[in-house]
Amino acid sequence: MHKHKYKRSALFFALASTGLISMLPLGALAQTTAASSSATDQPAATKSGKSAHVEKLSKVEVIARELTLTRIPMHAAFSESVIGPSAIRFASPMLDVQSLLERTPSINVRTPAANGVRTNITFRAFSSGQFSETFDGVPINDPFNGGTTNSASTRNNIPLTLNDIDSVNIYRGINNPAVTSYNSLGGTIAFEPRQPDANANAQVTMGGGSFSTWFYGLTANTGDIGGVRSLFSIDHNSSSGWQANSGNRNTNLYYAGVLPYDEGDGEVYAYAIYNQNKGFTPHTIPLPLIQQYGYNYGWPLDWTNSYNKDHGGTYILGDRMRVNHLLSFNVRVYARNVDYNRVSYGNPAVSQSATQPYYLPNQPATWTFSPSPPATTYDPVALFGSDAAGNAYHTYLYSTQQYGFMPHFTLNLPDNQVKFGADWSHTKLHSAEYWYGANPMPLVTGYNNAWDEHDERSMGSVFAQDTIRLFGGAVHVTPGLKYMFARTSDFDNMGFYYAGNGTVSDSEHYTSPTLGINWRPVRHVSLYAAWGKTAKFPGIAAFYNNVGQSNASGQTVVVPLHVTPEYVRDLEAGVRYEAHGFEGAFNVYREDFANTFIQVTDPVSGLTTTSNGGSSRYEGIELDLQDSMDTPLGAFSVFGNISQNKAFFTSDFTVASAAGTAAIAGQSVAAGQPLAGVPQHLANLGIGWKWKTWRASVNEHYAGSQYVNEYNAGIPTAETIPSYAVMNLTLRDTLHIGQGMLKDVKLALHVDNVLDRHYYTFGYGDTTNAGNPFVRAIYEEPRAYFGSATIDF
Repeated sequence: MHKHKYKRSALFFALASTGLISMLPLGALAQTTAASSSATDQPAATKSGKSAHVEKLSKVEVIARELTLTRIPMHAAFSESVIGPSAIRFASPMLDVQSLLERTPSINVRTPAANGVRTNITFRAFSSGQFSETFDGVPINDPFNGGTTNSASTRNNIPLTLNDIDSVNIYRGINNPAVTSYNSLGGTIAFEPRQPDANANAQVTMGGGSFSTWFYGLTANTGDIGGVRSLFSIDHNSSSGWQANSGNRNTNLYYAGVLPYDEGDGEVYAYAIYNQNKGFTPHTIPLPLIQQYGYNYGWPLDWTNSYNKDHGGTYILGDRMRVNHLLSFNVRVYARNVDYNRVSYGNPAVSQSATQPYYLPNQPATWTFSPSPPATTYDPVALFGSDAAGNAYHTYLYSTQQYGFMPHFTLNLPDNQVKFGADWSHTKLHSAEYWYGANPMPLVTGYNNAWDEHDERSMGSVFAQDTIRLFGGAVHVTPGLKYMFARTSDFDNMGFYYAGNGTVSDSEHYTSPTLGINWRPVRHVSLYAAWGKTAKFPGIAAFYNNVGQSNASGQTVVVPLHVTPEYVRDLEAGVRYEAHGFEGAFNVYREDFANTFIQVTDPVSGLTTTSNGGSSRYEGIELDLQDSMDTPLGAFSVFGNISQNKAFFTSDFTVASAAGTAAIAGQSVAAGQPLAGVPQHLANLGIGWKWKTWRASVNEHYAGSQYVNEYNAGIPTAETIPSYAVMNLTLRDTLHIGQGMLKDVKLALHVDNVLDRHYYTFGYGDTTNAGNPFVRAIYEEPRAYFGSATIDF
């Protein structure tokens, strides 16, 4: 082996032998700092220090690194933020990874239950599924429906927890192809994995608090055993929840392993996440009932309930290496899976009526689920006496299996840093829904199924990006290009919703160009501007809606798919400043959104298709500040940010009814109308503090009012969710023991919603049985207290 020409690894050459690496085009990628680039794409540090970078930090800078809750990358050519380990270490037991994100500009999160159940998130006004999320660079969005949590109504699918991550890089806007994934309209959220320690140690955490909450965790680092460093961790949380009858428990297992080789120039690594969640769904409650019965009111379980079971994981095996001073690579293979099961119940005796004016979640239908001609043989009336009694129970299944391959390469040239790479994955989906009058129920296709669906989607991308250093490094120009494609097929068996079997398939592809410029006219100031455009693949609903339709002659047909991806063009500019522990950033952005997916019914054939129509605009400003200081009262780190996000329709259009040619009442959209679920103003303020053995953090999140959608029509109404502000506090003391294996004991107190604000972040308009309008909502966590003890060995 010629060490100075190239270096080898078994995994790299096994992957190269498939011929896939040789097919990759050479291209370019952005130069980023360690704070803003994916750690997994950096060359391994060497024992000889060839790739090591030593920084001399001032005392204030050391404080900032230790206490910071968020950071601002100063050298990036795009709008970025970083959430550091301090924010993760000090998180409340009720905080999930999505809620952690809203400490940064333009992110708002709803978390109506313990452990992140039914969480939803908006990012620069884009909803979940319109921006990407990654773990170690691997996409964790659902390939068929786009979202990461709560996608396709998988309400308690928890792909990762705070137990699994070390930091988060948040890339707003189209950004650079090296970090973006599929559907990155609003941006990309990149979670970085926890890494194993070089020394053997262990940590045990136990605690509990409000809502009958109990949690425990165990983390063990093996140190170096046979050259391998490993981290094993388990984290468990159970809670009855703040809404009555919404109890939930979650267990998370995590592994990280590293095997250095070739004198530390390379390393084989592995990450594994397995998560299991079980519990009841928190449902929307009419506000009049909350006012009548109290903040924590939940539907009685013998009226309605939904019990969810989910387990799944993410598994990554990789090899990263610094081949020489010019070339490094990072090659990953990965697998992901989701297995979701929900059984719901709606009591026919308390369905909406003159005496019970509110529509119930899971309310059983009072008509026979069967198309014309009948495709299923289940007769609820014959077996249970009525349609309502025969449809009282409902089962929903959603299962995916994904396999992928991701090679990335870096060339460090004198005045360029070039990165290029690719991603390919194949995913299978089985989704089905059944109704019956008892539970357990038969799950029989052609008998009591609404649908029984089998889908496949192959997705791939190649990217190239270059960061060009000009004028002695004062200017960095970052051009990039990404090509993405998807091949999707959908097969639906006959069921309540399908008069016959059918298959529909299609392919889509597009290119995503980007350009970023960063200029540092003086030492402490940087100016940047960026432009880019990208697209979102059609979700699986654009396919299955085209199966099993009946034309004007009553014949069952499959309608060909005629739809192009949704498209976004992004333009933004900003300025950053840093000096003596202070960092600040200000930017403005505008994103034009075209080709909105809508359903259109042909008036002649009577067939409904998914097509493109309508446009909207997302625009705003973002101000982000961070400062650190050392005082006689302790060391402090302070952050604050404020953003204004406007999202509104820029064209008139009407969504047609899937059952006929007439538009659903109220489903016309006018230009200038604001989108629902988008607070126009968001703000955050946080403080970190350290004095001797004491540590503390406090942060507050503010969200302005937002419009809600009408329940049936699905477009904004005149009803709004009021603005709110919520504050959280953590206080911790470390007791140094130093006796034998026992090192430290950390005692912590977490107070969520310190001021006991009663607020909700999600709701929609509805009407009573008598036609009177009201708003139903899911309320967020009230004031809560949690204590914990962590023992370090």
